[in-house]
Amino acid sequence: MKQRQTASIRQSDRREEMAITLNSGFKMPIIGLGVWRMEGKDIKDLLINATKIGYRHFDCAAYYQNEGEVGEALAEAFKTGLVKREDLFITTKLWNSDHGHVVEACKASLKKLQLDYLDLFLVHFPIATKHTGVGTTASALDEEGVLDIDTTISLETTWHAMEQTVSMGLVRSIGI
Repeated sequence: MKQRQTASIRQSDRREEMAITLNSGFKMPIIGLGVWRMEGKDIKDLLINATKIGYRHFDCAAYYQNEGEVGEALAEAFKTGLVKREDLFITTKLWNSDHGHVVEACKASLKKLQLDYLDLFLVHFPIATKHTGVGTTASALDEEGVLDIDTTISLETTWHAMEQTVSMGLVRSIGI
């Protein structure tokens, strides 16, 4: 038993060394698993197995259109005791068309991910496009087929709304 405890402590120390401290003071594991292009039932198995082998950072985004499936996997990992929420670092991203709806988009992602807070909420691209609906990731195009940029929403406005998600306790750290 003592050998198992020592091994567990060593593994914990290694994880601590393999993290960087963000300007918010929170530690982010430097190795993470991105869920881009993961689909369907495979997501659950992949994330559960990744957690079993030691992954603690999962990189998500509204644009990946799989936050619901990721949320199901996370909920199972918590429910079965595989890992506690505070042991994971979950990142997701604000999509271009939601720059004017940051808080709503954050809450939509939290609901899909079945989480109370995000460890890191990033602006996926620092360009606001025409709003297509919270949580949708369609890119509006203008008459010429070019991305329809929304010049009424500045990056500064988006950033202040990102800061608001931190103040509200929805998010621990933000970035671009």
